[in-house]
Amino acid sequence: MNAKGYEEYLLLRRAVEELLSEHGKLVELTTGLENELSEVRRQLAAKNEEVKELQARYERAKFSGAILGGGEDAVTARRRVSELVREIDKCIALLDR
Repeated sequence: MNAKGYEEYLLLRRAVEELLSEHGKLVELTTGLENELSEVRRQLAAKNEEVKELQARYERAKFSGAILGGGEDAVTARRRVSELVREIDKCIALLDR
């Protein structure tokens, strides 16, 4: 092999080694980001469940406050309770048939 060919070989070898090094770094980065994404998704799911629970608690508190309190909310809540009781009575009547 002549000197020029050998120099080209060394340049090519260095370039390949740099590419392999960069590839390794990118693989590590990708793995880290995938792990981080999985953790963030898990945290998001937990927060979504917490939001659902808090919304349900808020609705219960709002409903019970409306029944105990006065005003238009209380009238609406009592009307809804009455509707539910009537619906339950209808179901019981159907079961008795």
